[in-house]
Amino acid sequence: MTSTWPLAAWAGWFVLAGLALAGYSLAAWRGRWPWWRVMVFAVGCALTLLCTWGLNNPLASMTGYTIALMTLGQIVSPLLLIGFPPQVRAQWRAPRQSWWSLWVLDAWVAAAVFIILTLGVNLPGVFNTALANAFFSGPIGLFLLLSGLMFWAQLLPGCTSIAHRWIVGIYGWLGSLPMMIIAAVWVWSGHVLYTPYLDVLCLWNLSPLDDQHYAGLVMFIAGLPLQLRAAWLLIMPGEEEPS
Repeated sequence: MTSTWPLAAWAGWFVLAGLALAGYSLAAWRGRWPWWRVMVFAVGCALTLLCTWGLNNPLASMTGYTIALMTLGQIVSPLLLIGFPPQVRAQWRAPRQSWWSLWVLDAWVAAAVFIILTLGVNLPGVFNTALANAFFSGPIGLFLLLSGLMFWAQLLPGCTSIAHRWIVGIYGWLGSLPMMIIAAVWVWSGHVLYTPYLDVLCLWNLSPLDDQHYAGLVMFIAGLPLQLRAAWLLIMPGEEEPS
């Protein structure tokens, strides 16, 4: 059992972010992509590394742990995707890329992975395991990042497999519902749902129940971009994303 990460886990996240940024920078330089897209992608990489603080010691604060997980799944994911121009994202569906895009960019697969992980990660058995051993919090964060990339890809032009904007909007709204329900349960619950927090003093001298309530509020706020994007697709006329 470990309460914090070993040095190798920290190094793994920094190496992963560094390789992603280096590969992206090379592609952006060759393709002469707009500078603002490069900045958006760089911010996504920086936020990924900042999230390691909350993942490193999930037992220290449920709010801090939730901030890390939700940032990876709902903030970093769209930022990384927006870093690629629409015409580049469209190339991911080319026949030579079908060995991975056929599944990763499939709307049904993306929805299933996103919803199952959203619900599964917050089950007491899974959540408590990550709290008891910080070794599991890293992979959980990585899985949420990947599921967020898959789901958000369906909400952006170029990589979506759904033809009509209004269907994409409904798709995004329905996908966000499990997250909003979990947030409401955390906010309004009158007792602590995850027993490991009962025996620890949370950061900022919060009681475990208050910490859980704030974690639910964080989840609700982090889920707003997804709901706003879904609403935009539902009510606004079609328009092309700038290059």
